[in-house]
Amino acid sequence: MTEAQRAEFERRRLAILQSSIKNDPKHRQYTRKRRLSVTASILGSFVVFGVVLLLLKSFILALEGQDAYTQMVAPILQSQPEGGVIALAVAPDPVSTGIAEMLKPLFAAEQASAVSEGVTVPLNMSVTQD
Repeated sequence: MTEAQRAEFERRRLAILQSSIKNDPKHRQYTRKRRLSVTASILGSFVVFGVVLLLLKSFILALEGQDAYTQMVAPILQSQPEGGVIALAVAPDPVSTGIAEMLKPLFAAEQASAVSEGVTVPLNMSVTQD
């Protein structure tokens, strides 16, 4: 078999395989699942990003307080249109403030233990021991 004949044979074999795969109902079922899984993974990525952003806002609100957080994000909110996606994402909301209220006792206990040891802790700095 020459190279030209081999190339023609492989081309025809590939065409037959592709046509039989297209007609196979199991293959069509897999392609539909694959499309759905791609959509689900993209949607899942957005959900994970939203949850991480919400928890990050909550931790900052619990550590710094709502006034300090509002001052931190004020430049971002000024540059964004009112009601924009980014403005809504970084602005304090009831859910993140609620989570921050639940986390505040944990951070207050940590700061109280540092104060009882004689270490002064500013609100924007972490505790380190020498």
